[in-house]
Amino acid sequence: MLAASWYGPRDVRVEEVAEPPDPAPDEVVMRVGACGICGTDLHEYLAGPIFIPASDHRVILGHEFSGEIIAAGHTVTKVVVGDRAVGVPHRPCRGCHFCEAGNFQQCQSIEMTGITRDGAFAQYVTLREDQVVPLPGSVSDDWGALIEPLAVTFHAWRFPKVIPGSSLAVIGAGPIGLSAVLTARAVGIGPIVVVETLPERRNRALALGADMVVNPVEIDVVSAIQDWNGGIGTDLSIECVGLTETMQSAIDVVRPEGVTFLAGITESAGKVNFSRAVEDEIEVRGCIGYFDGEFEAVIELMANGQLDPEALITSIIPVADVVELGFDRLVQQRDECVKILVRP
Repeated sequence: MLAASWYGPRDVRVEEVAEPPDPAPDEVVMRVGACGICGTDLHEYLAGPIFIPASDHRVILGHEFSGEIIAAGHTVTKVVVGDRAVGVPHRPCRGCHFCEAGNFQQCQSIEMTGITRDGAFAQYVTLREDQVVPLPGSVSDDWGALIEPLAVTFHAWRFPKVIPGSSLAVIGAGPIGLSAVLTARAVGIGPIVVVETLPERRNRALALGADMVVNPVEIDVVSAIQDWNGGIGTDLSIECVGLTETMQSAIDVVRPEGVTFLAGITESAGKVNFSRAVEDEIEVRGCIGYFDGEFEAVIELMANGQLDPEALITSIIPVADVVELGFDRLVQQRDECVKILVRP
């Protein structure tokens, strides 16, 4: 089968690889219907290995995906052959301290489909039974491939102190930032302001439900947001870029006793001043991954019409073109692209 394999920075190769063997008793094989190019994939393409283990010489990328179950081990009961499902990339041990507490993304021996295990930029992918969530007929494969990035930001809204009607500042309007706007609106968070330098991304944010957009190149972000929100900053902020400058902005724009979520992935170290977080008792939380049940919650929002992610899709390409029309386009045409889906 044809697959897109990572070998090193700017070295992703489309190549023929062996199809997966028959699944183990607790595994399934999925025929991939669609797989999104994630910002994490792009970071690995440009500067990896970041999450990919340094000892790995090759791995098939792709961890935002859905498709059809074509084989199932004899102990699998969650799905049957012919079912459609979304893949959950996390493969935790489910036996360590963090797993027993339900914090699977903190598992000390977690594996990740598309990062530490071969992923879904291929015709078929093997998953453990707990890595699949059935899809209803009303949710397409394309929308199924968007559930993972939507769940990343939906995860933030499940924490304490996040309530409907909370004001929110979204820092960065790339795929995760726009996903944050969509999921926040779906659960009743707002008003929402988005901070973004690129004009087309600002326009998209407004189209998807932002109440105001701010260009940080032209005006002081903190002053603009305070003026917009009664002089005290927002209740919540979420940083979706991965730069120390934008992390600082995310802390600075919230009100005293507000909450800042850091969801951006950094490629290098830097400095952030936490003095204001200390003085104003601002809660700063990392935000990565998802708990059990959060994929299902996003699917329900889609199925009942509260969440329509179609506008996130920029293009759909074959896996043979994933470098030129996928990774390279995302690098060269940042303002034009949100989510590029791959059809293996």
